[in-house]
Amino acid sequence: MQVQKIFDKCLEGTIYEGKQVDEHGIHLTVGSISSIDGPGQIDFGGDEHSPCSTRELTPEKRSADDDYGWWKLEGGYYRVHFNESIIPGTGVFIVTSDDRLLACGCSVTPTIAAPGNIATILTVPPCGTVIKENARIALLRAIGK
Repeated sequence: MQVQKIFDKCLEGTIYEGKQVDEHGIHLTVGSISSIDGPGQIDFGGDEHSPCSTRELTPEKRSADDDYGWWKLEGGYYRVHFNESIIPGTGVFIVTSDDRLLACGCSVTPTIAAPGNIATILTVPPCGTVIKENARIALLRAIGK
């Protein structure tokens, strides 16, 4: 599937075509980041499954004039929800790390993205990192219809 078609027909919640459409896929932007605060539970049948507990983090503005804030993250694992969502019935997609995120020593867990909201796990190195609201940190690619 052509990248422009993915942007035009498969996604909601996009921010800016000029920065998000890339020859390799669609750049996904950070909508929220949550810390993982407690264990989840998973079993074979699913009756005993419970997700881990999370706490949404609040980005902080560096100055009163800033439109957007920053998340200052310590090393560890976080749950990231993207601004974009997939329209049902438009295809099968995979989420991978953006090169700029990798250059910061971070990564997102590659994820097959189901219709609806897109989320994955963000891994931050021990030295930490800082991420601005709406930063492009992942790439969405079509892998099937």
